[in-house]
Amino acid sequence: MTCSICDAISKRDGVLFEDDKIVVMLAQNPAATGHMMILPKSHAPIIEKVPDFVVDSMFVAANKASFSLFESLGALGTNVLLQNGPAAGQSENHVILHVIPRFENDGLSFEWKPRQVSEDQLKSIAGQLSGAASRTVGIIEKEKPKPLEEKKPEEVGKGDWREKYLRRIP
Repeated sequence: MTCSICDAISKRDGVLFEDDKIVVMLAQNPAATGHMMILPKSHAPIIEKVPDFVVDSMFVAANKASFSLFESLGALGTNVLLQNGPAAGQSENHVILHVIPRFENDGLSFEWKPRQVSEDQLKSIAGQLSGAASRTVGIIEKEKPKPLEEKKPEEVGKGDWREKYLRRIP
């Protein structure tokens, strides 16, 4: 099964920025003019499958993309949206961090009606989550250092003009 996002990355359609970890490109089906997608270069269906150092790059890029939308298009705000899994509205099988520019009366709405939760329910939920959160939140996966290219040691003094002067007799 092919991934339409991986295909779009390889075709480079609408690519605005790219480095060794991520790609920033215009959304193929934008919610607003200037809607950008921040994508990991390597295929990952959900954010939990993306290494932390790549997630870090994605969110830094989202911050910079927001700034560019304010500066270049005159956006009055931005929404940074991650739909993680089908229940969250994810329609592509690839992690996408959306940066959507907002303008006055643009017709987009990301508001929801807050649910009423009792103090006991909050304590119960906090108890359920605290164990897992203490084992996972704050543990950052670092990028593995890239191996250095091994170079053959050069013969000391061979062809080096400084060698001649180090051995001269005054």
